Amino acid sequence: MASFATLAGMTSPMDSSKTGPLISLPPIGFGTVHLDGAAGVQAMTSAIQTGYRLIDTAYNYENEGAVGVTIRKSGVPRDELIVTSKLPGRFHQYDLAYELAEVPKIQRRQRQEKPDEQ
Repeated sequence: MASFATLAGMTSPMDSSKTGPLISLPPIGFGTVHLDGAAGVQAMTSAIQTGYRLIDTAYNYENEGAVGVTIRKSGVPRDELIVTSKLPGRFHQYDLAYELAEVPKIQRRQRQEKPDEQ
């Protein structure tokens, strides 16, 4: 994978961080805190057009929809974009983190609203 410097068309070398044999992270990412809705999509789209390839979000930002729309509309192949996220401390146990990653938020909310049907 090319580094951010290459993807952004910059000439100065910027080494990417190696996280394993298959993933190379750009040295900087675009943070999405407080970015939601149409304005959030526009800001994130602009960042991707500028050359950002790492989009940083978090469970607590509650902007998964805007991030998803941005990625789909960006025109950049999905395998060229990296999305990082963070979990709040209450989900750091393996089983809770796994469920959070695997079960869509809408299903979790439905379970909370109807606990007797679990």
